[in-house]
Amino acid sequence: MRFPTEPKRTRILYLARFAPDEPVLAQKPDTHAAGYSQYHFNLFTELQGIGYDVRSSSKPYAAWMAGGNVDFVFSLLNRMPMRNPEIHVPSVCEYQHLPHLGAPPNIRALAEDKFLSKLAFRALGLPVAEGRAYAPGQELTPPDFTGPYFVKDRFGAASEGIAADSLQDSWQGTIPVIQRFHAQGREALVERYCPGVDVTVPVIGHAPYLVLGHVAPQSDEVGGILTESLKVDDHLGNRLVSLDAATAAAVEEDVATLWRNLGPIDYFRVDYRWNPATGTRTVLEINICCYFGRHGALALAGSQWGFSRRDLLAHVVEYSLARQHTTHSHYRWMI
Repeated sequence: MRFPTEPKRTRILYLARFAPDEPVLAQKPDTHAAGYSQYHFNLFTELQGIGYDVRSSSKPYAAWMAGGNVDFVFSLLNRMPMRNPEIHVPSVCEYQHLPHLGAPPNIRALAEDKFLSKLAFRALGLPVAEGRAYAPGQELTPPDFTGPYFVKDRFGAASEGIAADSLQDSWQGTIPVIQRFHAQGREALVERYCPGVDVTVPVIGHAPYLVLGHVAPQSDEVGGILTESLKVDDHLGNRLVSLDAATAAAVEEDVATLWRNLGPIDYFRVDYRWNPATGTRTVLEINICCYFGRHGALALAGSQWGFSRRDLLAHVVEYSLARQHTTHSHYRWMI
């Protein structure tokens, strides 16, 4: 694990929707979803607790003024009223040659597009669920695979828009769910439903990377799906699971394949559906800059190694700084 030797010398700009805005560095009221304000404030104080010199803002334009004033941008500001908002801050940082959390913008863009990433994963030989994207205004003809069907936001995060009716046995039942997404201005992704349970695999960049473990988010919904209400309330939490030896080895190879082709990445999760009865695994998506809460999959899996949330946070920052140390050295400004 990497730990800072002189953290006070590292100036961090912390960005998040509920990040404290200077000069009032206090927790904000929660006006969105339960727990987000507390979560964002806790990460701010955790970074301070490590010893970093932390500035904080909830405003995306703070990234534009960061060049020359900070050494690193730790951004969780992923939900903004624009298409693909996850790419905004990394792109601004790249423009300023400023190290930032996560991965390069092109890799972030691929990960956030759950349809294009599915095509990329298939090309890399990973097992993925059949899927088809439907944009607003597109004719809703059936996909070339049979149901049951599962409908989600093509660019969604935290299971946004997923409800109990996202799981449908028939195409006729699927159409109104797609239309609901379209009415919200969202593109829908229809996948073939995979029986089993959700398993997520947290990974941190290391030497070259470290798979922390296998975690199952719990669900009491029909089909074991993870809905938006479950993610917001999270009353069931996560638990560590043991995969059969063959599946565990296959997951290790999946991560190695992703790392060779998409890495290095500071930290991420690979989300699966896994059928314990058959050992079948299906890659759903990769999540970069995923949830860093004390009770989340990352912290839970890290605890097996004796890592606290603070340990993981410090390591990720230091790894990211080292990863990007010479990233921009070959660029020259052209006027």
